[in-house]
Amino acid sequence: MLNKFWFNASLTVRITLVLLALICGSATFFIGVRSAMAATLKSVSIVNDDSLKLGDIFDGLKHNADYVIGPAPQPGQDMVLNARTLYRIAVAMNLPWKPNSSGDQIVIRREATVVPYTMIENSIRNKLKEKGVSGNINIALNNGKPTIVLPHDLPENAEVTSLNFDFQKDYFEATIVAPSKANPVQKILVSGMVERMVPVPVLRSNMQNGDIIGENDIKMINVNQKSLQHDIVLDKEDMIGLTPRRLAYAEKFVLEGMLEKPQLVGRGDKVSITYREGPLVLTAKGKALQSGAKGDIVRVTNINSSRSVDALVVGENLVVAQ
Repeated sequence: MLNKFWFNASLTVRITLVLLALICGSATFFIGVRSAMAATLKSVSIVNDDSLKLGDIFDGLKHNADYVIGPAPQPGQDMVLNARTLYRIAVAMNLPWKPNSSGDQIVIRREATVVPYTMIENSIRNKLKEKGVSGNINIALNNGKPTIVLPHDLPENAEVTSLNFDFQKDYFEATIVAPSKANPVQKILVSGMVERMVPVPVLRSNMQNGDIIGENDIKMINVNQKSLQHDIVLDKEDMIGLTPRRLAYAEKFVLEGMLEKPQLVGRGDKVSITYREGPLVLTAKGKALQSGAKGDIVRVTNINSSRSVDALVVGENLVVAQ
């Protein structure tokens, strides 16, 4: 009896151990399967259609990757899903995923074709040209510089379907469609002014009295004609060879009266006086009694004879007796 008891006990223990081994093995197997089927969260997802799918959010899905969970963001826009929203999606779809922290999130970005402002401006400019608006112009829209966002599979293009222009006020209103009149997916209305631009000379750098302005010291900038004062210098030739009366600033308008001829002779300076009488030319040392620029008539004194004469300034400390 005792041997039979130990036999039965031993058999029971062995059966129990086998069952435990099977249970543990099964648990390990299912844990392994669950781990293999675990979903991982993407950090950024780029989508290109109107629907947001489960596979746009999670990687490693064996099923339901194409399941639509909602609308995608508008073309060119982003959508952020936080940890709470993601966990709700995972629970609803029976996904083996939990957030690691409340900071887990994903950015859903919708691909798009963005029509730049330069293309919009060129379409307006071409239409204005058809209306007879010519010359150097600038287009100033009332509500800033718009951009047009299209689905990613459409071309980058915009066309003006209609434009009204007031020649007296230089004011226009236009309707713009994109990508084309035949396929007007987006339409915007714009209005603004045409600015007539005028080239104006300005100094490249600050200059002070005594600095002689040369051609390389000047550059041309375009300025709205309506903003010009009546006394602004418009011809760079009217600046070359002159000097500022006082400090003149770079990039600023130069006004009439701000410049003067450089003083080639200063009062009290020693000068060389040239006397001309027919073919006879004589020179003498003198002293300037007045200051003068090139072309000015100044009073000078011959040092040797102490005789004072009027003389024409022809160069630096050079005069010709009159």
